Amino acid sequence: MTAPRRAFTLIELLVVIAIIAVLMAVLMPALGYVRKHARGSVCQSNLRQLCLAMNLYALDHEDRTMPFSHQAGEYWFHQLAPYLNAKDYKNHPQEHLRGVMEVAFCPMTKRQERSEASYYGTASLSWRFLGGEGSYGLNLWLQPNDPIYRKDLPGQQQNFFEKYADASGAVPVLGDCVWVGGWPYAADKVPADLTGTTGYPGYPHGQGFFMGRFCVDRHKTAVNLGFVDTHAARVPLLELWSQRWHRTFAPNPNVTLP
Repeated sequence: MTAPRRAFTLIELLVVIAIIAVLMAVLMPALGYVRKHARGSVCQSNLRQLCLAMNLYALDHEDRTMPFSHQAGEYWFHQLAPYLNAKDYKNHPQEHLRGVMEVAFCPMTKRQERSEASYYGTASLSWRFLGGEGSYGLNLWLQPNDPIYRKDLPGQQQNFFEKYADASGAVPVLGDCVWVGGWPYAADKVPADLTGTTGYPGYPHGQGFFMGRFCVDRHKTAVNLGFVDTHAARVPLLELWSQRWHRTFAPNPNVTLP
């Protein structure tokens, strides 16, 4: 005679479900942190690749970065594409956003589904400009050959790094940004909205506001920056005012977040 099979009672099942629920409640925040940390690592890897491409570009162009231009196929992200083994992106960026050129996107952001040819991004959305899209902005003090905006920066010509080798390894090249780049100053204001959702004209084109393009809460009150020596690092937002963005940049300790 076989022994009767013993099944779980309803109470036992409820206890098991309760234990699983408690474990999930404990583990989910930890898993979320791991996911965000992994995305931050991917972001830094993207910036390292972009900075390495900029170094290679400068080596091929008499120690200078690409000239500033508003022509399709000539902006900095178009010019870096061939150095990332994405030659077809240069003249047809919208057709080649996937694959290699995904390095232009921080994994904490997603593409905006909008029809305008040009618009600002936010802490969680990419920007679009001249057919290109991305999440990073260039330190435009590294582009001395700027016939368009250099004249709009009176008395600031000494701030440009005329040669790429003039910039030390600790000078930021690219970083998390709501636009394609900017000319940060030590006296620039902290934006009232760190998510960047106010967009343009929340970041008007003018001295006093350029740092705000980089000061976005994308990595828990921090951004990732890539530097001339090709390393990348997480930089708390307040420490943006301590980076050497241009030749005469002096750290500003009198900065507070909203």
